[in-house]
Amino acid sequence: MLLSRTRGVWKSFCLFSVFWSVFLSANGKTKKTDETASMNALHRGRCAARCLSLQSVETLSKHSQVENNGSLGWCQSHKQCAKCLEPCKAPWDMKRHRCRELCERSFPRKHWECLTSCDFLCSLEATKQGDCPAPERASGFAAACVEGCEEDAECPAQKKCCPNGCGHTCQLPKNQYKGAPMKPRKEMGFEELSSGKMAVHWSSRFNVSAEPVVYVLQRRWNYGIQPSEDAATQWDVVAQTTEVRAQLADVRAGRWYQFRVAAVNVHGTRGFTTPSRHIHTRRDPSCPPAPSDLRVSNMTFDPAGGAVSVRLGWSIPSDLDVPVHHYKVSWFRVTGSSGATVRPKTKSRKMVNGGQSYVDLDGLRANQSYTLEIQAVSYWGQAPLKSPKAALMFSTQPREDRVTGTHPVPSPEGPIPDLLDVGTPFYQDRQLQVRVYWQRSTDPAVIRYRVQWVPEYCGHNQTKGVDKIITQEGFASLPGLLFSCKYRVNLQPLGTRGRFPAETTFFFTPSCATIRAKSPKHITCPGQEGTPPPPPKVLARVENLSASFAVHKGNVTAVFTWDVSTPRPAQQLQGFQVTWAEVTSAGRHSKLPNSLISQSQILPPERNVLVVSGLGPATLYRLDVQGIGPGGEGPAVTKTFTTPNASPVHLRRPRLRKHHSHQPIIERHGESS
Repeated sequence: MLLSRTRGVWKSFCLFSVFWSVFLSANGKTKKTDETASMNALHRGRCAARCLSLQSVETLSKHSQVENNGSLGWCQSHKQCAKCLEPCKAPWDMKRHRCRELCERSFPRKHWECLTSCDFLCSLEATKQGDCPAPERASGFAAACVEGCEEDAECPAQKKCCPNGCGHTCQLPKNQYKGAPMKPRKEMGFEELSSGKMAVHWSSRFNVSAEPVVYVLQRRWNYGIQPSEDAATQWDVVAQTTEVRAQLADVRAGRWYQFRVAAVNVHGTRGFTTPSRHIHTRRDPSCPPAPSDLRVSNMTFDPAGGAVSVRLGWSIPSDLDVPVHHYKVSWFRVTGSSGATVRPKTKSRKMVNGGQSYVDLDGLRANQSYTLEIQAVSYWGQAPLKSPKAALMFSTQPREDRVTGTHPVPSPEGPIPDLLDVGTPFYQDRQLQVRVYWQRSTDPAVIRYRVQWVPEYCGHNQTKGVDKIITQEGFASLPGLLFSCKYRVNLQPLGTRGRFPAETTFFFTPSCATIRAKSPKHITCPGQEGTPPPPPKVLARVENLSASFAVHKGNVTAVFTWDVSTPRPAQQLQGFQVTWAEVTSAGRHSKLPNSLISQSQILPPERNVLVVSGLGPATLYRLDVQGIGPGGEGPAVTKTFTTPNASPVHLRRPRLRKHHSHQPIIERHGESS
């Protein structure tokens, strides 16, 4: 048995280790991807700074004050500088194409500036900042005669692949920040403009280098009413400028933003500043838009029962203020050539997860017209944000040219049959029921309707015979349904002459667990018919809790007593649970449960006295007493008390201790809270 338990523990440990390894691996990959994207952004900023450094200082200072985005704005509009700046833009992908191919595509005639700029950017991605130290200065593993690397990209963090005299190893570079500008100050300012834009500004430090400096501004964000770095997106470049400010137009409500900025010149960078404080706009998030592009993507016909299954899809913008939590979907049959709808109570409803853009509707009837309504629902805190409803009318005609659109589909020629509609099953009077509706016949010979229903199959292998009811109304309630079953319903008009055609439809009943989760009352599920309802909660309450203490040889013994209230109606108690604990000073300040070292004892119901010895003198304790019954534990009564001090005279006079060894000092204390 011990060996089996050990194997179980070892198996659980192995599974936990595998899970933790996968989690760390996924986290590591995400972090590495984020770092790679940020490094590429710095390389492109350095590329742009090189283009500006090729221009004269007078030209840059002249245009930086009048152009939008400073010197970069002027460079973008200048013919030669724009060619140099083109490879520095984010859309360029140099992993799949060569520089010459990309430059010739953008500038078919003269592309020398583009080509040299692209080559410079490629060299940055292959070579890290700084210089390799002298080979003789290598020590430790860095001096090992091995080929530990071939290029800088194989080395972690800021290390470079450098020679050591007899091989290549990853080493820390020297002169890593030579000529690079200082980091901007970490304090950043934010201002929400009346136009809805967000103004971000920062302060630059003094730089000795006269080379132009480009600032790369990055942002990340998370949804929700509280900021969270764990749920935040990856860092994304939102601005590249030579100014110490930027205006951002795509600031959305319902998001928490963080920013960071890096100063870059042709020589390199010292990296990004620490992330800013979390900020968000004062605007409330908008409701999601109505789903668009509603369409029937698939339709399946059941040749046996005539039921139709339809998959309908829709689209919704991905960049919302608050993501869609779920979709409310409802559908109903359209009757009559005028497009009149059935009663709202016969609507079928479904809820779809917000990450899903389709819904499957089962059990539809062939050769009928239906209307689908869908609404997107988001949540901002506890408040729902609902979109307008979108509607689609579609037909279940089994031909390729079936009509789909927003206009009613004409009914087939001839009289409208007595079609059946089934409502949503519900639990009432301790049984599962459903209501069925139909159009009453206009033929005066039809005076009654016979409704028969029977389960075709059930998920729990239960079975039941055919039930029937006869009515003169246009609806009927079908009681006594089984859970998790497919039912067939047959409607037979009855009249004074001849036999009228019958109508058949199908519906599915929900599982017992689904109904029980929504019902406040106890529901007996299949296989639990003999299970009694859960026992009632314990209402008996402890009263008049008191304590008395006896001090003997420096130890304190406590005697606790209490009474019990009698609830209406009377309940049977199975005992008492008594817990006592010393309250430490940390516990009094923090009020945390783990600051208490507690002991507990279960007593029979006829015993309402507990004697506890070994308590410390002048110590604060907490006492909890609660009744125990068939329904669990009752309400607890909590009291705190302080034990008395040991008498100094009593401790210092050995003759008294010896003489009165069996006569302890008694002190009586009432309730204290």
